[in-house]
Amino acid sequence: MKHILRKSVGIIGILAGSLQAGAAWADEASEAEDQARGADIVVLGKSYGEEVGKTVTPLKDIPNTVTLIDREQIEAQNLFTLEDALTATTGITVTGVGSEGATFMSRGFAISNYLVDGTPTLSFDFPAVVPDLFFYERLEVLRGPAGLFSGSGNPAGSINIVRKRPLDELKVQGAIGYGSYDNLRSEIDVSVPLSDGVAVRAGVMAQDQDQFYDIAHRNRIGAFGVGKIDIGDRTTFTFGATYERFRPAIQTGLPGLIGGADGSEGQLLDVRRSTYLGADWNRFQSDTWSFFADLTHKISDRWTLRASTLFTDVDRIDVYSYIGSAPVTATNGVTSHIAYRGDSYAKTRSFDFNAVGSFPAFGRDHTLILGMDVQSISNEQYFTRLSGYARIDVYNPVSPLEPPLDPRGALPAYPIQGGPLVPGGPSTVTQVWGGTTSEIEQYGIYGQLRFNPVAGLTLIGGGRMTWWDTNSQTILPTRLAPTGYSIDSRFTPYAGIVWDVTGNWNVYGSYADSFTPQAAPPGRTRPDGKAIDPLLGAQYEIGTKLSLMNDRLLISLAGYQIEQTNRLFNDPDIPTVVLQIGKVRARGVEFEVAGEILPGWRVNGGYSYTHTKYLEDANPIFEGLPLTPVIPKHSVKLFTNYKPETGALAGFSLGGGLTYLSETWAGNPAVRNAAGVVTTRSTIVRQKGYVVADLRAGYEFDEAVSLSVNVNNLFDKTYYARIGTTGRGNFFGSPRTVFATLRFTYQ
Repeated sequence: MKHILRKSVGIIGILAGSLQAGAAWADEASEAEDQARGADIVVLGKSYGEEVGKTVTPLKDIPNTVTLIDREQIEAQNLFTLEDALTATTGITVTGVGSEGATFMSRGFAISNYLVDGTPTLSFDFPAVVPDLFFYERLEVLRGPAGLFSGSGNPAGSINIVRKRPLDELKVQGAIGYGSYDNLRSEIDVSVPLSDGVAVRAGVMAQDQDQFYDIAHRNRIGAFGVGKIDIGDRTTFTFGATYERFRPAIQTGLPGLIGGADGSEGQLLDVRRSTYLGADWNRFQSDTWSFFADLTHKISDRWTLRASTLFTDVDRIDVYSYIGSAPVTATNGVTSHIAYRGDSYAKTRSFDFNAVGSFPAFGRDHTLILGMDVQSISNEQYFTRLSGYARIDVYNPVSPLEPPLDPRGALPAYPIQGGPLVPGGPSTVTQVWGGTTSEIEQYGIYGQLRFNPVAGLTLIGGGRMTWWDTNSQTILPTRLAPTGYSIDSRFTPYAGIVWDVTGNWNVYGSYADSFTPQAAPPGRTRPDGKAIDPLLGAQYEIGTKLSLMNDRLLISLAGYQIEQTNRLFNDPDIPTVVLQIGKVRARGVEFEVAGEILPGWRVNGGYSYTHTKYLEDANPIFEGLPLTPVIPKHSVKLFTNYKPETGALAGFSLGGGLTYLSETWAGNPAVRNAAGVVTTRSTIVRQKGYVVADLRAGYEFDEAVSLSVNVNNLFDKTYYARIGTTGRGNFFGSPRTVFATLRFTYQ
């Protein structure tokens, strides 16, 4: 961090000069009306609607696809976690081999850019867990490259989550809910103004639940506290902390049936949805502390400065047993078990300083953003793995006994439970263990200009310069020399245009790119001896947005194309060489509607079409195949809720959701030799398209007390929500569940 801070001094000097110029513009200009501050206002994942983030820009005027999920929708759908919310978000696919390690896919790629209150952070990387949404007011999902305000990352998008903040008046909110599988959840949230300009807000939550598959259990507790102090009329200091403890039982899903010797594909298992192939002692505990502060100062009616910082500390201990990657057959369901323990510790730090303002030129007002940010993460991890220590029959699973596991030292060979896995094979196994440390540091300077040359036309240009560095070291069982690599002065451009056809309807186009650091496997280098270039992604997006119902309803339609190049290929014939010859493409269309159709009648959701393809690969068997076939080509996600404001039904509400996903698949096709004989069987599994319906009903007894009941998977559809390969990573979707919530408010 020291060299980053030294280099940042010059950046701050540049920004300071820009701010002085901005203040001069403001002093010379006449006062202009502030831009509208509605609820649906974001700028490329940087929000400012709640005095948080970069700038105020109506959602309609962003030349990109952005989805906003607010507190009302979170509570109506019982979106308890970030995974719940993104599962309900148009264009997002949830995948992952671990039951508690979700990956969020967008436009063909995994989302790797996260922000909290508009501050970019690496705190969502491993060993972090999927956070509960109790601490947050809303989240904003940008689809497509997000490098301008986030730095390095995949061309998938970004997720900005906005914390709850103190309110101007006393308000006490609480909820208690109970549902299927002994799912009990309670919340209390209190905001108190202490004096003029000083307020605090705090809350605690707890949730304890079984899961629909055998044995597994989850327990989560959390708390937060936030304070706000107004220092004079123009300066606000906000600070706070959160704590979250999570104790689940982890598993890696089900295997599939191996493909046939004739080259036919594999199949998903037809077993009970409650089938659990972990051990009854599987567990982990994650403790996460987060501290933040931001200082906002209005230089004038036009210009605002904001400095924000974020620190997180994660301690996580995983102890679990999982199946190996060997697929099974219809008649032989026996596969091996692997015991694992991982002790992981991570600390992340983020700092963001920016200036946002408007200035007059050519008879019109224009908006400028200038800023810098610093992000870092330090990891320390110890692990041990005991492969093949036991076996399990997927058709009649019996939990193996817990073996001794020590990630910091060698243990004696362990006798295989039940004897050798194969006749005449070894009767003991030996653990593999070790420890590593790693650090990633990233800092950058960025700017964006929204230029309005004529009425109804906005030209947007911006860019970011990023410096990125990583170092890692093996410390156990033998300390090795550190390794690492850097990326210096990487420029990430952004450009957009918005044309207001009418006051409520516009069309737009935008370009954005991304870079993702990557390293060659140990022992391999490029043939020319040069450093490995990062993955490069470039997106073109065109679209249109229509605002109706006095700006309470927004309809958007977008088409996009993303190409990613510089993908690595390890030449099997030259073990010391790595090639950068891979190229893939994602194309799609997204339609979305959000807001109120009529007073009290809300709708959120849309349709997405996604088509990914390998364009160039050293292995011709992949060319033309989808890059990410786990993303459905067609998907529909829709939620609606109607709450009459007057009449005999006032106080009642009725709503529901509908999810449709077309066929998905995962795995690799069979490999044949020159004679056409299958040498490697197919690991492909397929999930046919399916529809899941949800239902909710509620009643407000008065302004203070309400009751709601949510029924998910109303028709008890059996399907796989996540698929991996024939090895593992296949997870059933949840059966029908019912959850009732009693909420109260005092203010």
